[in-house]
Amino acid sequence: MNFWINFWTIFFIASLAIFAVLAVVVSIGGFFNMLSLFKTLTMQHDQEQESTREEGHEQT
Repeated sequence: MNFWINFWTIFFIASLAIFAVLAVVVSIGGFFNMLSLFKTLTMQHDQEQESTREEGHEQT
């Protein structure tokens, strides 16, 4: 009986440790993914503003 208590205790602690490590890894990856997303959005916004300015100058 003592074997099963030890087995499930170790299994539970190992599962929590794996979950904690994966949560940290996914959070860090998500953070850098969001930085990339905002950088891309900023570049697209800047390009759109430049094209709008160029169209405005051509019409006058």
